[in-house]
Parts: sequence; structure tokens; C-alpha cells
Amino acid sequence: MKIDVNKFTINDYLGHEFICDCGRTHSTCLEKVAVKEYVKDDIADFLHKHSYHTIYLIEDTNTKQAFGAQLEAFLNKQGFVVDTVCLLGDVVPDEEAVFTIFANLQRRYDYILGVGSGTLNDLSKFISFKLQLDYGIVATAPSMDGFASVGAALITHDLKTTYDCHVPTAIFGDLNVLANAPLEMIKAGLGDIVGKYSCLVDWKISHIINEEYYCPTIVEMVYKSIQEVVENADGVLKRDKKAVKAITEALIETGMAMGFVGNSRPASGSEHHVSHYWEMKFLFAHRKAVFHGTKVGLATPGVIALWKQLAKEDIDFDGCKAKVASFDQKAWERCVRDHFEGAAQGVIELEQKAGKNDIEKAKQRIDHIQKHWDTIKDVIVNELQDPVKIIQILKAIDAPYRPIDVGIEDSLVKDSLILAKEVRVRYGLLQLLWDLGYLDAYSQDFVDFYKGIK
Repeated sequence: MKIDVNKFTINDYLGHEFICDCGRTHSTCLEKVAVKEYVKDDIADFLHKHSYHTIYLIEDTNTKQAFGAQLEAFLNKQGFVVDTVCLLGDVVPDEEAVFTIFANLQRRYDYILGVGSGTLNDLSKFISFKLQLDYGIVATAPSMDGFASVGAALITHDLKTTYDCHVPTAIFGDLNVLANAPLEMIKAGLGDIVGKYSCLVDWKISHIINEEYYCPTIVEMVYKSIQEVVENADGVLKRDKKAVKAITEALIETGMAMGFVGNSRPASGSEHHVSHYWEMKFLFAHRKAVFHGTKVGLATPGVIALWKQLAKEDIDFDGCKAKVASFDQKAWERCVRDHFEGAAQGVIELEQKAGKNDIEKAKQRIDHIQKHWDTIKDVIVNELQDPVKIIQILKAIDAPYRPIDVGIEDSLVKDSLILAKEVRVRYGLLQLLWDLGYLDAYSQDFVDFYKGIK
């Protein structure tokens, strides 16, 4: 069976193996997706079908109020044994949260059910994987794309780290709950989706330069999701359920795309790395967190603008090799220790394993960039959305569209372009700029792009 992007609805992707033109077979362990009004019966039916009797419900004070309390009461009436752990305050997915969830285990469970969005999903995924239990997530806000992904993003030793886990077997979302989520979380979901405009080009260009695996069918699947969200964006401020459903299902589908590929390539690129750096710096400074999707949406037009700028450069490739040959490892380590604080050692060890900054490997990549430069420019010019269009989409829903709108100062914007590539081993714009010796200069252009937006 093959994927038919133009005809498939979300559940058509479930329960099948797809032989793809990319040479791989795609499949997912996700069995059920229900995004609809009055979803509690669907949850109970799914649990009954699989003979899951004892359920561990993971929630926080906000998601308990939004849906968790009524879901727990409903499941109890249906004959399930439900224990809950309710995390307090602004939950960070760190060692303390993981310990709290483990410490509140009361018995052997058949199933883990998370109630929430990004943080609750990541924690439920990680805990269930460690307990070797299946899990499901009941979304209370359409704010991020990790629902159906294999990775759980946690903060360990102050470093944002993605752990390979497993996908949920079921994802549920009650449209009455989702449409009444904090409006900023709905906007964040849209921000996460527009970030795909950037990451898909990162992926394709890495395929060109490094021969990294790439699947055009999965890319088409993600583009379709983006289009459906953009077409319904004018309903966000009205909490229109059609718009909310489009965002929620797009977030789930992009997560499924990650599962099909086996990593986050279809949904995460340089714009996400910048977002992760901002998040870490906010954590270091004990500042109130900004929603992940909000930061991704903010980073996306700036990243695209730099791609567009790069396509206009008259590159001296021999000069690029000379610049990369002058790389100072000790100076880089000092910079990392100055900026990554408690996470610095983890960043340095990551580089020791990955060799992103290896001079000889960089020279080889420069040769590949030069060889394929015309093709790379064609991709940048023809496949990237206009950054102004992204700004217009964000403005239309009264979402933040400049980093300063959420308190990200120019100095942090500048630093993020230089240092964000260190938080992941993933080739994209940031690593390419480092290879060419343009990263420092472009960091100021990144700042100037946002300062030029009114």
C-alpha cells in the first residue's frame, strides 16, 4: 500500500505498512486518533477494547481543571481503576518531575494516560517507555507537534535533550476543551506548524550536501498539513473549531511524519534549534517560559530570511576553507562554557561524539556545497516561503512576531544564531553558515532582520 497524501485523512495513516518510493517502508504503532467533540466515550471504548483496567493518569493543575478531573470521574464510573499524579505549578520536564511521577506510582498499571500538551506528553512518553507500558495522550491544547513523535524532550543537567522512546498508541482531543485552551497555546500550535516551512528545506539541503536520507512523500504530507492550517488561520482568534481541529491534526500528522522517518527531520530544523537555545537561556535565568511553538514561530521568518540572503552571496569557497581551517577549539570551548552554564559540559561532550566542528569534515562539506551550489540556490529560491508572509500570518492572529515581543533581547537573538547549532546534531542552515565562515556575520543580520520589522 502507498501513501496517498491528497486523499488520506489522519486515520488513513494508521494500521498499515506503506511501501514508499523513497525505498523505505513506513508504519506507526499509533492505533487511534480522535479529535472531536465529546471524546470521553472514545477513550473508554479504546481502553475497554485493549482490556486496560488500571490506568495511571499524569496531569498538572491546569490540565486537571481543563479535562483531567472530569475524565477521571468518567473513567471511574466506567469501572476503570484510575490513579492520578498532579504536578504543581509551571511544570518543567526535568529530573524533579520525573521523580515525582515515579514516586506516586501505587500499583502495577495496564496503561499510562497523559492529560495535557507538550510537557505532559513528554513526561508521559518517557515514564511509560521506562515502565515498558503503552501510553496515550489526551490533548488539552493544540500547542506543539510532539504528540505522535518518538522523542521525549526533557531538561537533564540543564540541557534540552531528546530521548528516543515510543509513540503513543492513542491520541485524543476534545474540541470543546481544545477550543477553550488558552489562546496563546493555540497560537503557539500555529507557530510550530509554520516552522515546517524552514525545517523541510534544512532537510532537503542536507540531503543534497550530505546524502542524508530524504523522503519526498513525507515532505508532501507535511506541506499539506501546513496548507490546511494556513487556510483556516483566520478562525484562530474566534476559537473556531474548524481552525482548532486543523491545527491539532496538523500537529499530530507532523508527529506521525517523524515516526515514519524515525527522527524529527520532517518537523524540526534550525528554527527549532534557535528556539531550544532561547528556552535554555530562559531556564538558566529563571525566567517564565515562553511556549515552544511561539518561539518556533518567532525564529522561522528570521531563519528563512538568512537562507534567502545566502542564496544571493558570491561565495569564495577557497576562502571558506581558509576560515574553517582557523577554527580555535579552545576558544569555542570557552564560549560554550560562558553561554551554556550548567549544560556546557554536555554540549562539549556532544561535540566530541558528533564532530560537527571537525575541520577536515567541514572542508569536505564545503566541496559538496560548491559542487551543488546551483541546486541549493534553486531550493532556497523556489521552496522557501517568503519570510514576510510568515510575519503576516503571525500578525493576523495577534501572535508575537519579533523576539522582543516575548522579552528576547537583541543580544540573545545574536548569540542564538551562533550557538544554537550546538544543542543538536543536525545539519541545516546554522551548520552550513559555520562551514562557510558566515555564522558570526549573519548573527548580526539575524538581529537586524527583526529590528527592521514594524
